[in-house]
Amino acid sequence: MTAARDESAEDHAHKLEVVRETVTMALYVSLSQLAFLTALPNSAQQSDTLAWTVALTSVGLVLAHQVAFKISSRLVAVGSLEPQAPQLLMAQLAGGAFVTALAVVPIVLFGPGALPLATGLLLAFVAVVGYLAARSIPVSRPRAITYVVFVVLAVLAVLAVKSMVNH
Repeated sequence: MTAARDESAEDHAHKLEVVRETVTMALYVSLSQLAFLTALPNSAQQSDTLAWTVALTSVGLVLAHQVAFKISSRLVAVGSLEPQAPQLLMAQLAGGAFVTALAVVPIVLFGPGALPLATGLLLAFVAVVGYLAARSIPVSRPRAITYVVFVVLAVLAVLAVKSMVNH
């Protein structure tokens, strides 16, 4: 009975790790894309290739993260990938793909003029995850909303600093 309970706890811990990797990658790509989009020169923001630029930036971010994950996993596991590594890599791909679609689909559908919509969707995603994270503690809705306000302000502060690159 104890072995089954230990295995069940181990399975649960692994499932949580997979979800964490998915959400972490989605947040990472979201925040990175927000910074990237903020620093884009105006000419690039109006380009017909904007959707490709956004998509390829996301792909580059996900691939870079996966290379880093593989190297660090080998370091920690002393030379080989752990058996759950492929599933975690797939979770990272899923998180990155979701956020890439969130940013790219509006631009594909409505053209470069939809960049503010894509940026808003990325920021909304970060805010929703922040809200869910705050509510999981659990805290009251007003405290969760206050937390989200601070998260959004922090993101906007980072974007403001990043936008200084254009000036």
